[in-house]
Parts: sequence; structure tokens; C-alpha cells
Amino acid sequence: MASTAGRANDGVVRAGGMVLFVVAAVLLTSIGGAGIVAAPVTLPLMFLVVWRHPTLAFRIAGAVIGGLTAAAFAWGLVYLAAGEVAVVEWPAPALAGAATVAGMAMIAGD
Repeated sequence: MASTAGRANDGVVRAGGMVLFVVAAVLLTSIGGAGIVAAPVTLPLMFLVVWRHPTLAFRIAGAVIGGLTAAAFAWGLVYLAAGEVAVVEWPAPALAGAATVAGMAMIAGD
């Protein structure tokens, strides 16, 4: 019984993760900054999905989409705080994106 429930739960995590990745990618590519606004919700959810289902495909999707989401969110925060200051406007998002990519990629696989 426990193994059947575990497999069913794995399927739910996999399906939910795929939906989350698609939604996060669509939000990132939308005009108006929806990906930046949704980042505080989508980033932790992407981390949890990759942590619960650490396949190579999920780690790659989490790293790419999560890294871009983190970079966009960091850019939005820097832009709100400092305006268009080139000294921090691009390095901070690049570091945030790189840290997220590294974090997602380091989650242990099966």
C-alpha cells in the first residue's frame, strides 16, 4: 500500500512540477512584469518540486527557469531601490540567477 501511495504522490509532484514550470515560463515571457511579481511564490515552489522530484529534466528546468526568475526578481528589486544605476542594475541579477542555477543543479538526483 505504501509504495502505491508513493508512486501516486510522485505522479502528482511530476504533473504539478510540469504545470509550475510552464506557468513560470509564461509569466517570465509576459509583458508587464508578471514573472517578477510572482517570483516570491514560484521560486520556492520550483525549489520544492525539484527537491521532491530530482530528475535530470526537473533539475535542468528548475535551474534555467528558476535562474531566470531569480534574475528578473533581483533586477526588479534593484530597479525599485536604486533606479537605473548600471553599477548594480546588472551584476546583482546576474549573481542571483547564477546562485539559483547552482542551487537547483546541486540538488541530489536519484
